[in-house]
Amino acid sequence: MINSVNVLQIIIIVTGIFLQIVTINSLAHRKMTESFCLAWGLIGLILVLSGLFLRPTEWSSFISPMGLMLVVMIGFCVVYVAYFMSTKVSELSRRNQELAIQVSLLRQENQQIMEQLEQMTMAEENERKCEENEKDSLCD
Repeated sequence: MINSVNVLQIIIIVTGIFLQIVTINSLAHRKMTESFCLAWGLIGLILVLSGLFLRPTEWSSFISPMGLMLVVMIGFCVVYVAYFMSTKVSELSRRNQELAIQVSLLRQENQQIMEQLEQMTMAEENERKCEENEKDSLCD
């Protein structure tokens, strides 16, 4: 006999397994950083274990079938929003790292250009001094 408690346990276990699969897929496709994937993997594992080992026997007296559907829908919405936020934060973090690398390369290139400009300016000053003074000892 399947009651609302058994349905809730099945939904929790399936959600945990689904979360594990999606997390591994996100890690493989580099959609999420490793730390977020680890956290979501642990959340999925906790959901599966809680669905297997926790047996709330008196929930059926507190939760009606409609209430169970409402709790499940709210739970899915919360998990989806949190997962979506995790992927967006991971994406922004990766973009931030890429931008930091690009800025570092641009700074290095800028430094090289400034050094070349300084060398060219010094060479032009020496030429101008040589032309003004017309001393062979300074111009050689």
